[in-house]
Amino acid sequence: MPESDEGIQPNAMALRACYAIITRMREILSGIFTWGGAYPDMPWDLNGFAIRLDDGGTILVDPPAPADADWPQLDALKPIHKIVVTNRDHDREAALFHERYHAPVVAGANEAGGFATLMVDETVNEGDVLPGGLRVIHLPGKSPGEIGLYFDPALNKLSKTVGGIVLVGDALIGHPAGKLRFVPDHKLDNPAQLKESLKKLLALEFDVLLLCDGHSLLKAAHSRVEQFLKAQS
Repeated sequence: MPESDEGIQPNAMALRACYAIITRMREILSGIFTWGGAYPDMPWDLNGFAIRLDDGGTILVDPPAPADADWPQLDALKPIHKIVVTNRDHDREAALFHERYHAPVVAGANEAGGFATLMVDETVNEGDVLPGGLRVIHLPGKSPGEIGLYFDPALNKLSKTVGGIVLVGDALIGHPAGKLRFVPDHKLDNPAQLKESLKKLLALEFDVLLLCDGHSLLKAAHSRVEQFLKAQS
């Protein structure tokens, strides 16, 4: 955060004050960092991710405001190439990071008009590939243009090493730890469509599921997603 007390700092302080708990930034896989918080009425973690790219630089996904002590670590990850927002409810503090790092805000093409105030600089569609070999997955159902990211093992060294990585925003939640669930019903536009969308994940090779809400699954993620979707049918 900027050194002075002017500009965006008071706003960020107010945003952090909404959290009942603030989780400090930590590295959960080599080059993948996460941080976040939880609201009193929403007890699961609200996570942001910083993904260090093989050729330098970083992509941020659904970033919430970090603790003050985490800003130097985030600054060390520059340049920030893109700020990806997976869905209309995860704008979080993307505007704060955009102001600090001057990186474009990216969202799904069918979601870009659904944000209350966030300005989207770039839109993406199914199959588009972001830096680092992050392939866009269109996952409509919770909202029209929700996206996930598949770390294509053919293009991403870490993903190849750990057996494949998928990241989703609100398409799935990890709560309690080790369990999957959907967001509350009032947040779902079309539950049947979301279940159908998630079947796309079963065609992918992955062992790790990074979740922007709740606890990520760092092993056996594909089988857990498959079991969850079977239970919903």
